[in-house]
Amino acid sequence: MKRTFGTLASGEAVDIYTLHSGEAVAEVTTYGATLVSFKPFGDVNIIGGYDELSSYVTDTSNQGAIIARVTNRIEDATITIDGAIYMLTANQNGNCLHGGMLINNQVWSVENATDSSITLSYYSPDGEEGFPHGLLIKVTYSLVGSALAISYKAYPEGKTPISMTNHAYFNLDGMGSDIKNHELKVYADSYTAVDQRLIPTGEHLSVVGTPYDFRSSRKIGEFIDDNLKGYDTNFIICPEIYKEFENKKLVLAAVATNGKITLKAYTDRPCIHLYTPVTMKSEPHFSGEVPRCALCGFCLEAQIEPNAVKHGVGLYDAGEVYTQLTVYEAEKVK
Repeated sequence: MKRTFGTLASGEAVDIYTLHSGEAVAEVTTYGATLVSFKPFGDVNIIGGYDELSSYVTDTSNQGAIIARVTNRIEDATITIDGAIYMLTANQNGNCLHGGMLINNQVWSVENATDSSITLSYYSPDGEEGFPHGLLIKVTYSLVGSALAISYKAYPEGKTPISMTNHAYFNLDGMGSDIKNHELKVYADSYTAVDQRLIPTGEHLSVVGTPYDFRSSRKIGEFIDDNLKGYDTNFIICPEIYKEFENKKLVLAAVATNGKITLKAYTDRPCIHLYTPVTMKSEPHFSGEVPRCALCGFCLEAQIEPNAVKHGVGLYDAGEVYTQLTVYEAEKVK
């Protein structure tokens, strides 16, 4: 089902689509190909989102956003490809964060929409945010039972870095309270060490005996205090459990639960990034006029390692197709 979501100052119209599959309901807007809501059982919306287009326009927290061309941080906002240096958008401490975040503020085209899925596309021209060569991006959201699958494809016109993700903030209680009592398990023995600017140092540190040890399910807030205010941490996945989606074998990266709903994150990426917002202004309010708050949600962002493109990882040339599949599967706790 399609309806009008609003109009931008430029005059561009923005739509919102409602997807259904059994009990599950999700909403996606053409503004940034953004995931607006996800109700796996038709009642509780387990992600952060807004009722008004204007809130997405002013938002800086990337609620439900597609992150492209490159997720996470690129050191000093520069990359070198085949000897050529490219200056990228520097939008956080001199680094390029989430590709500069212009793409998730553009109106995407709808290529196909059914009752349970939608495919949106955006063409990023050569030089946008400083990245070389044009890039056609396609993202498909699909509801399969109580699972939400996000499939990514990108078609570069020349050698360029690509690493995309979705930035949904999950709260299995519904937005309005913090997630410190949610329990989380992450299938990872190590995490990426970072410096004060959150740029990887090149080390992989063991999670054993640290606040980053989620190998056994425990409360997210167990170690959150004045020393560790929250998580902005990349985990290197240790594959243990697999499941097939869309003829792809995906690894189980993380499992979260509030005792009523369990959310499983499956992906074909090597890493999962846990982010919990330490500070968040109360406005704009979430859907239903619910004020935002610190630690109001947790992000599970499937990706390659942060800053990897700086070292030549994640580069795709003309004729190569970038693909990615991440699935968030919800189950009721019996």
